[in-house]
Amino acid sequence: SLSFAGAVIDGILMHFAYQLLILFTVGCLCAIVLTPMMMRLARRVGLVDKPDGIRKLHARPTPVIGGPIILGGVFCSIVVGWFLGGETGRVLPEQYWQHLGILLACTMICALGIVDDFGRLRGRFKFLGQAIIVSIVIASGTIVDSITFYEGVKIELGVFGAIFTAFWLLGAINSLNLLDGMDGLLSTVGLMTSLALAGVASLNGNWAPACVAAGLAGSLLGFLRFNFPPAKIFLGDSGSMMIGLIIGIVGIQSSLKEIATVSLAAPLALLILPIFDTLAAIVRRKLTGRSIYDVDRGHLHHRMSSSGFSNLSVLGMIACLCLVTMCGALLASYLKNGMWALLSAALVVGILIATKLFGRVELNLIRKRLMNTASYVLKGRSPGQVREMSIQLQGSTNWQELWNRLTAWAYEHELVSIRLDVNAPMWHEGYHGSW
Repeated sequence: SLSFAGAVIDGILMHFAYQLLILFTVGCLCAIVLTPMMMRLARRVGLVDKPDGIRKLHARPTPVIGGPIILGGVFCSIVVGWFLGGETGRVLPEQYWQHLGILLACTMICALGIVDDFGRLRGRFKFLGQAIIVSIVIASGTIVDSITFYEGVKIELGVFGAIFTAFWLLGAINSLNLLDGMDGLLSTVGLMTSLALAGVASLNGNWAPACVAAGLAGSLLGFLRFNFPPAKIFLGDSGSMMIGLIIGIVGIQSSLKEIATVSLAAPLALLILPIFDTLAAIVRRKLTGRSIYDVDRGHLHHRMSSSGFSNLSVLGMIACLCLVTMCGALLASYLKNGMWALLSAALVVGILIATKLFGRVELNLIRKRLMNTASYVLKGRSPGQVREMSIQLQGSTNWQELWNRLTAWAYEHELVSIRLDVNAPMWHEGYHGSW
């Protein structure tokens, strides 16, 4: 009887995998068909990204309208899954209101991104719009009441469940948005993350998010056909923010262990690259006295490119790092042990820091700030005491020599403080000194 039950379960899983492949294919074909149409529309309405020789280094004006394409691909795949029968036809209608709320949120964030891509949205209003959209998702039923990172350890969130869910979704939206800075990068990361989430959801028996993840992965593969270097179209904020929202939602739903209890190890591992990149940007900007909204060329892909790697090489290396976290997340879900996912995330971060590809500058900033603070606390403040911090953020120009002359001149003329900030993205140069 046990062998018969196992054979039935295997048959159901094989049939469901076949259905996921259909949804993946539908999403891919829709994106391939929609992209040329959206490119023509974007040029007609002026929704193009023009090179400026400083931050935007692409060769020609490029359409920026990825959001409607990805939304259309995911929507079509879900509609097909709704009427496909089998497991997809059973589970998708069961969560009708939740999916309707998510569809509304995705449509709104796509519209918000298009307004931002036109350059008509300030940062604070953009964040306010994101918060409203996330509240719609939470109101539709996507909420985390308790979390686990590995078996046996459970944290009850209670009244903070909605706050944690909002923090998770806003983090996913903005971290993936920040990662979208090179041809094909976010499309590749989103594709691999979505495929992994489809596998994680299937292994956990969460069929509905597996369907959404499969549709998203297919849509991104079809879009990547046109977004691969040199890109003919960009995702823009409409695409990157919507990918972040969907992945954030699916990351929660795919890892549900019981009602409103989420095992965060797998989605956390799968999002480790955008999370690490975002945290590094915040550290880099706050510890140098800049606004977190400032623009620089210190992101993960910028650092890799400045090390001499081509765009294709950077894409290949990042894809390999994503493969490591994919294996960790899937292994963790299969073995029901989140430690494998956390180890894969730690391995990726360790590789980036050890190879000096990314993260070393931010670690040095933290170390210098801690040393300055410790010296101030232990020695106290005395007349004439100097507190100084200087660091080469990027590039090879010897700014230290200029800084030494400035600090000597400031000490000689009894100045209270001086500061040198170099942020020249066009020349890949960055330096910070405070005295």
